[in-house]
Amino acid sequence: MQSVLLGGVAAFDAGRYAAARDVWASIEPDEAADARLLDGLSAFADVAVRGRNSAFDGLADRAAGVAETLAELDDHRGVDVDGVRETLAAVAADPEVLERRRPERVTVDGAPVALADLGLDAALSLAVPLADDLGYDPSPVARAVDYARADRDSGEPGSQFVAFVWDFVGDAEARPVAYRRLCERGDRREARERDVEGLFD
Repeated sequence: MQSVLLGGVAAFDAGRYAAARDVWASIEPDEAADARLLDGLSAFADVAVRGRNSAFDGLADRAAGVAETLAELDDHRGVDVDGVRETLAAVAADPEVLERRRPERVTVDGAPVALADLGLDAALSLAVPLADDLGYDPSPVARAVDYARADRDSGEPGSQFVAFVWDFVGDAEARPVAYRRLCERGDRREARERDVEGLFD
């Protein structure tokens, strides 16, 4: 859970609030405190999405309610929950603050998390929500993630799909090229798999 949690933090800290929301909402919690943390963080990211899109109706009450969800969870799993609550309190007092500036970054163990520093599990979990948030077609990314996981689980050395997904998530400059390559290589692998299946029909 922790690695995927960090994926959501990295997305949030990079300003990809919808991706962070979707990643945090997808995690299966290990305990009750985890569930409260994940519910609160996902709702916090949704507050950020709404505020940055100038959807202020009801946002003050929403922010105050999310702060209550995160009450008494200081530094759970290393997340600076108190800092999150401070941002939510600012939004509750003035929802339009998010139109003027981005929310403060979320920190874990005292530091923000960069997309480039994520482990493989976090990158694989974040790839599709990030693609959707950035306006890429998420379908070929989801296919590449499936191939990357299959290669990893089978011990495939030097998997191109692992490399492409990692570049897509962690390297903004390389992202367009990584996306094109994972689409092209995904098409080729899918075609090969269909050809193999046809031999046994």
